[in-house]
Amino acid sequence: MKNTPFIFRRAVASLAVCLVAGNIFAADEKVEFPSASQHAVVKQRVGLTDVEVDYSRPNKNNRKIFGGLVPFDKPWRTGANQPTKIKTSAPLKLGGKEVPAGEYVLYTIPGANEWTIIFSKNLTAQSLADHKPEEEAARLTAKPVALASPAETFTIGFEDLRADSATLYLDWDSTRVPVKLMTNDVEKVSKGIDAAVKSGKPQEAGFYYSAASFYLDQNKDLPQALKWVDQAIEKNPKAYFMHYKKAQILAKTGNKEEAIVAAEKAIEILQAQPNPDESAIGNSRALIDTLR
Repeated sequence: MKNTPFIFRRAVASLAVCLVAGNIFAADEKVEFPSASQHAVVKQRVGLTDVEVDYSRPNKNNRKIFGGLVPFDKPWRTGANQPTKIKTSAPLKLGGKEVPAGEYVLYTIPGANEWTIIFSKNLTAQSLADHKPEEEAARLTAKPVALASPAETFTIGFEDLRADSATLYLDWDSTRVPVKLMTNDVEKVSKGIDAAVKSGKPQEAGFYYSAASFYLDQNKDLPQALKWVDQAIEKNPKAYFMHYKKAQILAKTGNKEEAIVAAEKAIEILQAQPNPDESAIGNSRALIDTLR
């Protein structure tokens, strides 16, 4: 390279150094491999209570799960890799026992006809053997049911969500284990509504609408719910959903004629909009059909 220009020789040398350095850095990089049982976090609001489940999800892989890979009548960490943890932002009731807000480890003892569900306060224990009886926050039983279709991957989820309850379920293979969770949120909301009304301060339309909706959902004092929804409409007469809510309340009280009038008013407001919500119009029409 005697006759090669100096600048070109310098560029080649720099490139060679970069390549060598790159190979060194590549050799030092840590190779990450996917876990056989993937990590998952499930977050669900139940009423006003936030519940979070942190667990790992093993696959069936053509194995017999309960009574096989997971023996009956022996403690299970309820997942793979690490014990499953559950966190709640407010107290929960499990099997009639109140569990304070906080974080817990979930253990189970699967049985052919009945499962034992255990919430432990010991967050460092790796198995139920490391857990002491006094560290239990709750212990209850649950009846397993058969799934219509087998679940290949172990799944924890929530269903049947209500203002103050939900069902936490464990699915794997052909088995589902449902666990009912209860909160104090209906009582909490009721007290909040009472305090706001007794304060004598004027409330926004949203408060009256939400209070009416809450009373309707809980089947509480429907005449009062009707008064609140009328107050909401007075403050915001162009809100179609408030008229629809009024129609629902009237329908539940048995006042079909006025319920139809309210539902038709909701449709009228919707159809006057530049881009009418056909789904909302359909809901009002469906309600009217049930009342005729």
